[in-house]
Amino acid sequence: MSALQTFMLVVDHDKEEAKRIADSVAQDVEGKKTTLIEIVQQLGEYINDEDPILRGKAVSFLTSVIKSLSPRYLSRQQIQVLTTFFCDRIEDGGAVAGLDTLQRLDRFTKELAAETAQSLFSNFQDLQSRSQSQRFQVYQLLNELMLKHRKALRDMDEISLVGVVDIMAGEKDPRNLMVVFSILKVIMMEWNITNHVELLFDSVFNYFPITFRPPPNDPYGITAQDLKGRLQDCLSSTSQLAPHTIPALLDKLDSTSPNVKKDALNALIACIRSYDPNTVSRFSITVWEVLKFEILNAQEEFLSESSLEALQSIAQRLSEGVTQVTQDLPLAQFLRPITKECNEQLQEPQQKQAKPAQQILGALSSASPITFTLVVQAVVAPIFTVYQEADGIVKQRALLETLSVLFESAIQVFGQWTTRGNELALENPLIEFKDQFSDVLGQALMGAAKEEVSFRATALKGFLRLSTLRDFFQDNEVGLFVQYLDEILLKEESVGRDDLKKEAIAALAEISKHKPRLIMDITFPAFVATLPDEDDDTSSAYLSTLDTLAKISVERDIFETLFRRLFSKLSILLQKEQPGSVAYPRAILMTLLYVMDQRAMDSDPNVDLYFEKIVIGLSRSVAESASGKAKNQILNDPSILDTLGRLCNLLVRSISVQKQEQVAENIYSLFAPATDFTPVPFSQNSTADQERTIIISTYLLAGLSKDVSDRIPHTSPDVSGLLSDLVQRSVYDSTEPATHLAFLRHLALLVNKFLSKQDISIAEKLFDSLISQQCQAFSPGTIRTVFWLSKSLVLRLAPTTTHILTSLLGLLSSPDQQTSSSAARGFAILLGEDDVLSATNGAQIRLLAKQRVFTTVIPLISSRIREVNVAGTEDAPQVDHIKPAHLTALAGILSTISTALVMPELPTLLPLLLQSLDLQTVDSVAVRAATLDTLSVIIRDNGVVVIDQCGHVHSLVQRLLKTTEIRTGTGVVNTPRLRVDALKCLYLLATKQIVTETASNARAPPSISPLLPEKNHVLRSLRFVLDDPKRDVRKAAVDARSAWLRGVDDAPEDEE
Repeated sequence: MSALQTFMLVVDHDKEEAKRIADSVAQDVEGKKTTLIEIVQQLGEYINDEDPILRGKAVSFLTSVIKSLSPRYLSRQQIQVLTTFFCDRIEDGGAVAGLDTLQRLDRFTKELAAETAQSLFSNFQDLQSRSQSQRFQVYQLLNELMLKHRKALRDMDEISLVGVVDIMAGEKDPRNLMVVFSILKVIMMEWNITNHVELLFDSVFNYFPITFRPPPNDPYGITAQDLKGRLQDCLSSTSQLAPHTIPALLDKLDSTSPNVKKDALNALIACIRSYDPNTVSRFSITVWEVLKFEILNAQEEFLSESSLEALQSIAQRLSEGVTQVTQDLPLAQFLRPITKECNEQLQEPQQKQAKPAQQILGALSSASPITFTLVVQAVVAPIFTVYQEADGIVKQRALLETLSVLFESAIQVFGQWTTRGNELALENPLIEFKDQFSDVLGQALMGAAKEEVSFRATALKGFLRLSTLRDFFQDNEVGLFVQYLDEILLKEESVGRDDLKKEAIAALAEISKHKPRLIMDITFPAFVATLPDEDDDTSSAYLSTLDTLAKISVERDIFETLFRRLFSKLSILLQKEQPGSVAYPRAILMTLLYVMDQRAMDSDPNVDLYFEKIVIGLSRSVAESASGKAKNQILNDPSILDTLGRLCNLLVRSISVQKQEQVAENIYSLFAPATDFTPVPFSQNSTADQERTIIISTYLLAGLSKDVSDRIPHTSPDVSGLLSDLVQRSVYDSTEPATHLAFLRHLALLVNKFLSKQDISIAEKLFDSLISQQCQAFSPGTIRTVFWLSKSLVLRLAPTTTHILTSLLGLLSSPDQQTSSSAARGFAILLGEDDVLSATNGAQIRLLAKQRVFTTVIPLISSRIREVNVAGTEDAPQVDHIKPAHLTALAGILSTISTALVMPELPTLLPLLLQSLDLQTVDSVAVRAATLDTLSVIIRDNGVVVIDQCGHVHSLVQRLLKTTEIRTGTGVVNTPRLRVDALKCLYLLATKQIVTETASNARAPPSISPLLPEKNHVLRSLRFVLDDPKRDVRKAAVDARSAWLRGVDDAPEDEE
C-alpha cells in the first residue's frame, strides 16, 4: 500500500500517524528518492473523484507533505505551480491549508498573493453554507495575507475590498467574527474606501449591538466584550464613516435597553477619540443635543457617566493644537449652548436638574486648560450673581458646590502645589475672581450660623481646593484659611456628629502636605498652647488636641516639630512631683506612636535622634523610676510602660544593626548604670516596680533582629538558665496581669524567635518538666505558662509539636476542674494573634502551623467527647467538667482557624458545635459566642446546604431558637450578644440557601428548601423575640423573621 493510500486511511482517526507518513515522504523528497511531480501524479485518480471527501484527503496529503518540507526547499517556480494547483482545487479539503503553508514562504510573491485572494473571492461566495471550521480556515488565510502581503491586496483596490465584504457577509460565529472585524478594520484604515463607505459601514454595523453570550466551558474564551471591542475598533477606524456611524449610534440611544444604550455610548466615545477634530466638530452640537437628555434626565447612573465622558472627549479633541482662547473656536461654539443650558439650570440650583448641570461643567472644565478657561468665563460671573440674589442657604450651598466642582477641575488642569511638571502657558482664569472667592467662602465658613454644618462644610471644601491649587493663593491667604480651621477646632463647640471638625482636621492634614511651614507657624503654636502642663482630671480636652496634631503631622517636617513639642511636654511631666493622672502622658506617647506608625521610620533621617531620646533616654528613666529615684510614679504605670514599649519596639525595628546590638546588650539593664538598677532576670528580691520593667524589655526584645541574638545577656553558653528563671516568674499567680503577660511573651519570644534549632530541646525539656509534675492539679499561672511555651514551639513547628498538643489535651481530662477549665481557655492562646509574638516582629510562624494543630487536635477532641458521652452517668460527678472543657478548647481552636480548613471536617465538627450550644452556664457564654461566630461564617460562605448535607438542619435551628430566649429563674444564661448572634445565624440560614448552581440538597429535591419544615416553628418563636428588652436583639429578630418569611418557600427563585 502506497504512502498516499495509508495516509488517506488513517488521517481521520490518527493525526499523529498521518503526520509521520507525511514527514517520511517529505524526507524522501528532500533526499531525492522521489519528487513533488511524482507525488502530484499519484494524486491523479483521487483528485478527480466525484467523492469530495476522497478529493479532500488527497489534497490534504500534498499539503501535509509541503508542511513537512524545510522552509527554503521549494523553488519560486515550484511554489507558483503548487499555488495554481491549490487555487484550482480551492474548494477541496486541504487546499486552503496548503495555500496558507505556501504564503508563509519567503519566495511567495505578491502576484501569487493576488492570485490566492482572487481565488478565495471567486470560489467562496457561498462560504456561509460551509462549516465553522472551514470558514475559520478561509478567514485565517485572508488574515495571513493581510499581515504578510498587504500591499498586494491593497493594489487589487475595489476587487479585494468588495471581495472581503462579500465573502464575510452573514458570518455569525464569534471566533470567526474576531478575525473578520480585524480584517475589515485594516481595509477601512488603509484602503481607498471613498466609493464604498456605506458598504463597509453596513458590513459591520449590522452586528450592532452585540448580544452574544459565551456558552459554558467555551474552549475559545471569547467574551461579548471582546467582540464589542473589535466592532468598536471598526466603527472608529476612520473619520469617513462618521456621517453614518454617529447618527446611527445616536439613534440607538432611543432604545429601551440600558445595555444597548451603554454599548452605543461606548462606541460613540471610541469614535470621538479616533475621528479627526474637524469631523468631531461637525457633529458636536448634534451629539450634545442628544446626550443632554441622557444627563439631565438620567435614569441609569452609568449612562449619565458615559454621556459625560463623551462630552469631555469632544472637548479634548477640539482643544488639540489650540493655544489661544477666542470665541470663534469650534470648541467655543460647541461649549456655548452647553454653558447656556447649565446657567439656566443653575438659576434654581436646589432643583433636580442642577446637579447634572454641575456634572456637565465638571466633565467639560477638566478636559483641557482651554476648555476650563471658556467654561469659567461663561459661568462663574452668573453664579456669583445668582449667589448674591439667593434667598436662602440651601440655594447658596448648591452654588458653592458648583464652584467646588470648578475648583476640582482647576486642580486637575493646573495641578497642586506638590504637582511636578511644566508651567502651563495659559493663566488660571479663576485668578480674576480670587478676591470674590475669598470673601464668599470666608463669610460662608465663619459668618454662617454654627448650626449650618452642611453649608459651612461645603465652603470649607471649596476653600481647601483653592488652597492646594498651584499658584493660586499667596501663603498669607492660605494662612488665613488655616487660622479659620484652627478656630473651628479650638474655639467652637461641637455640633451634632462633629462633621465640620472632622472636615477641618482632614483639611489641615491635606494642607500639611503642600504648605507644612504654615502648619508649623500657625497651627502648632495655637494647639500646643492649649495643652496643659499636667492633667488635673477636670478636663480631657487635650485628647482632641492631640488627636488633631497626630492626624496633621505625618509629613516629615511637621512631625519633627510635633516630636519636639510633645517630648518637651512629656519631659516636664516626668520632672513634676505632682504630675496628675497618667492618662495625659499616655496620650502624648500614643500620639507619637500613632504618627510614627504612619511613617516609614526606617527611612526617616532623624530615626537615630528619636532612638536616643525615646529608646535610650526613656528606658533609662524607666529603670530610674523602678529603683525609686524618679520624682513621680508615671513610668511605673503598666499602661504607660505598654505604650512606651510599643513606641520603643517600632523604633528598634527601624534602626541599624549596630544600634540593635546596643539594644540587645541593654535589654534588661535598660541602659542604666549597674549601680543604679538591678535587672529583673536572676534578681532575688525584685519589687513590683522593678518586675514591671520586663514590659519594656519584652518590647525591645521583640523589635530585635535574630542576627543580634548573641548579644542578648544570659544566653551564653546557653539560654537554659534565663528560660528557667522566666518560667519561675511566669507561674506565680500573684504577679500583676500586665507584668505576667510580659513574662509570658518574653519567654515565648526567646524560644520562638531566638532559640536555635540545636537548642530547641532546652525548651522542650522545660515543657515536659512543667507538665509532668507528679500532680493532677495546676495553678492558672502554670497553665498559662505551659500554653505560651507551647505556642512558641508550635508556631515554629518544633519536632515535638504532636507530643505537645496531645499533652495539652491531656490537661482537659484532669479531675481538677480548675486545671481542666484553665487548660480549655488556653487553647485560644495557641494560634491566637499577638501584637508581640508576630510576623511583624520577625517571629517564626510557619504557614502549616494552623493546619498541623487542627488536624492533630480536632480528631482527639471529637473522640474524647464521644467517650464521655458513652460513659453515661455512672461517674458523672467526676467527669461533669470534662465535656465542657473539650468543647471550650474546640471553640478556642476554631476561633483562630480559617473556614477552608474547617469545611472538610464539618460532618465531624457540626455535632460538637451543636453540643457547645447546649452549654447553658455563665462560664459557657464565651464558648457559645465563639461557636456562633464559627457557625455564622460557615453558613455565610457555604449556605444552608452544607448543614443539610450533614443532616443537622433541625438540630441547629432548635438550638438557635433556644439561644434567643430569655429564661429567667432557670439558670440558663443567654446574654444579649448571644441572642443577637443566634438570630444572625437564623437570618443567614434563610438568606444563604443557594450558593452555587451545582449545590444539591441531600435530603430533598433542589427546588424545596431544607428549611421549609422548620419555617412555621421559627416564625412563631421569633414573634416572642420581637418583644425582647434589648433594641439590638429586636432589630436582629425583625431581620431574621423577614428573611424566613421571604426566603423560605417551596420553590425559591433561582438567583440571577
